[in-house]
Amino acid sequence: GLGLEVFEKKPFLQRVVKTYKRVKKDSALLLSACSHLLYDEELMASLAESGFDAVLTDPFLPCGPIVALRLALPVVFFLNSLPCGLDFQGTRCPSPPSYVPRVLSLNSDHMTFLQRVKNMLILVSEGFLCNVVYSPY
Repeated sequence: GLGLEVFEKKPFLQRVVKTYKRVKKDSALLLSACSHLLYDEELMASLAESGFDAVLTDPFLPCGPIVALRLALPVVFFLNSLPCGLDFQGTRCPSPPSYVPRVLSLNSDHMTFLQRVKNMLILVSEGFLCNVVYSPY
């Protein structure tokens, strides 16, 4: 899996390139699945006629909210945070990386200098990976 690549003994840059390629490939697969769902007129009509009250979805991938928009239904997210720091942007809540640990960093709010550097690198890489994942949508 993607998480296990963190423990590989390959050079850092090589791991970054491999992760980028994997994320890009996985994102293309998920986009294709979403496109097939949205362009399946028979299935979308059946969903529209079913009388659902809302769409429960994970906000990590935008297909759920797109389907909800197409069906004119409200969306209920079931994740503790939105990807790419959108929860911080939406609430205008400050989250300085020198103090607020990123979700995947496993740091506490009492970080050493190296943990703060790691936190900053995670923040920067999130923006890059989010662009790779979400720009096709």
